[in-house]
Amino acid sequence: MNKPSESPREPGSAACPAGDAAASRREARRRLLKGGLAAAPVALTVTSRPVLGAIECHGPTGFQSANVSRLVGQAADPACGTRKRPADWAAAGVTWPAGFSRTMLFGTAFPGTTLYAALTLAQVLAGPTTGTANDKLIAQLVVAALLNTASTTVPSATQVRAVWTGYLGNNFAPGGEAVWSATKIIKYLQYTMGIAVTFP
Repeated sequence: MNKPSESPREPGSAACPAGDAAASRREARRRLLKGGLAAAPVALTVTSRPVLGAIECHGPTGFQSANVSRLVGQAADPACGTRKRPADWAAAGVTWPAGFSRTMLFGTAFPGTTLYAALTLAQVLAGPTTGTANDKLIAQLVVAALLNTASTTVPSATQVRAVWTGYLGNNFAPGGEAVWSATKIIKYLQYTMGIAVTFP
């Protein structure tokens, strides 16, 4: 006849000799490993949250996945530097960064442009009188963003100029994305200045 199969012995049970310390240690290790492995994903999630919530500066290619709530409403960002808006730069008495002046022509700051080329940066910040509403707003925003590049690294002056050129050519598509609409360009530039933005 077949003998009934023996079930594994639990340490400390009557069937397990009290002196079987090695079996007891193995069982304790198994429980520890099982418990540790189950808790690992939770610990990793908790550990990674501060990184995801950290303040970051984003160029155009990282904008869609950016933390768009970063220090909204503040003109200074510890990680990204000064983030003045067009009205901030247009205000009387504000010192402009070296290499820029209120009388510099928009066409000098944005080489190759014809739209607003003969206006000064101060005139563009005050609001051009010609062009579409988007033309006017984006021109104001790129001037402020360009002035902000004196104390920031993202976006760079090259990226700001590329935004303007791409907007005019209706071909601004950073990182191989689809061409950005005027609305998305405006949101990105506002985002770099600490203005709250939302995605559609």
